[in-house]
Amino acid sequence: MKALMYTAVRTLEVQDVPEPTSGPGQVKVRVSATGICGSDMHGFMGHQARRQPGLILGHETLGTVVEGDAGLVGKRVSVNPLISCGYCEACRAGRHSCCATWQLLGLDKTHGGFAEYVVVPTRNVHPIPDHVTDAAAVMVEPLANAFHILSMIPTTAGLLPQTVILGAGTLGSAILSVAKARGLRVLAVSEPNPERAEVARALGAERVLDPKAVDIVSEIKALTNGLGVPVVVDAVGNSATRQAGAQAVTRGGTVLLLGMDEGPTSFDFQDLVRREVRLQCSFAYTETDFAAALDFVIGGKVDFSPYTDVLKLEEGQSAFERLISAPGDRLKIALVP
Repeated sequence: MKALMYTAVRTLEVQDVPEPTSGPGQVKVRVSATGICGSDMHGFMGHQARRQPGLILGHETLGTVVEGDAGLVGKRVSVNPLISCGYCEACRAGRHSCCATWQLLGLDKTHGGFAEYVVVPTRNVHPIPDHVTDAAAVMVEPLANAFHILSMIPTTAGLLPQTVILGAGTLGSAILSVAKARGLRVLAVSEPNPERAEVARALGAERVLDPKAVDIVSEIKALTNGLGVPVVVDAVGNSATRQAGAQAVTRGGTVLLLGMDEGPTSFDFQDLVRREVRLQCSFAYTETDFAAALDFVIGGKVDFSPYTDVLKLEEGQSAFERLISAPGDRLKIALVP
C-alpha cells in the first residue's frame, strides 16, 4: 500500500509498504482521510522522542471497514486512535487515557493513518452517517480532547464558571466550540495569529486578546476586577502560556493544561500553594469523550469545514511545512490516500 513515511527530521516520503491484515478482534479500515495534528507536526520537526523516523504518522483517521467484523464491513467509520487494554484498573474505571499500556496510532512502533489502510481493535471504530462529510468527521478526535478537558472543570452547585482559553489553534477552537455549546462563558481567548483570531470570533469568542500586543494577565485581571478568572485552559503548552495561566487564575481556581508545545516549565509554587491553585493536566480522552465528540459532529453542533483543507497524501510534505510556517485560518489539513 501507499503510505506517507516519516523518514528524517522535516522529511516525509510516499513509499510502498506492506499492507496490514486484521487479526482476531480487529478490523481493517480503508482510510478516506487523516488530519494533521499538532503532535504530528512536533514529531515531524524532531521535537518528540516517541515519534522517530521510520514511522507512519497520523491518528485523526476515518475510513471504511473492509475486513474483520461482518457487521461493520462496508461501513464508514471514525477511528478512535487511542488503544487501551480494557482490563487495567484505569480502563475498568473508564479512564482509558490513563491505561498502563495505552498505544496511539502514529506513535512509538504503532503505524498511523497517513496510509491507504490501518488496522485497529474492533471497539475502536464508530459508524459515521453519510450526511457527515470527511472534512467535518476529521475533527472528531480533536473535539474528543475538548470534551475530556472540559469534563475536569470543577462546578459548585451546578454553576459553570467563567473560562479563559489560551490559544485558538485546532484544540483551542475545539475547546471554545464545546464550551459554548455546554453553556460556559468564555470570557476571552488569547491568540496571536490574526487570521485564527478571526476564526475564534466567528466561532463565538466574546473577546480575543493578542498576546503580542497586550499583557494577557493584566487584561484578564482588569476584566475580573483584579481577582482573576476561575478557570484557564492552556491549549498551547509553552512556558509563557502555562505561566500566564497560573498568574491569571483566581484564588482556588483551576488551570487546565492540555498543550504540549514544550516540556519543562518553571512555576512559583509558593505562590500557587498560598492561592490554592489547582494545576490539572489532561491527556487525550476516554471512550465516552470520543463518543460524545462524534455525536457533537453528527448533530451539526459546529462546522469546521470552512477552515479545513483536504489534500492528497502526496502533498503531505508541503502541507506540514505550510502548517508550520503559514497556517493562516486553516484549523485542519486532512490528507487523502
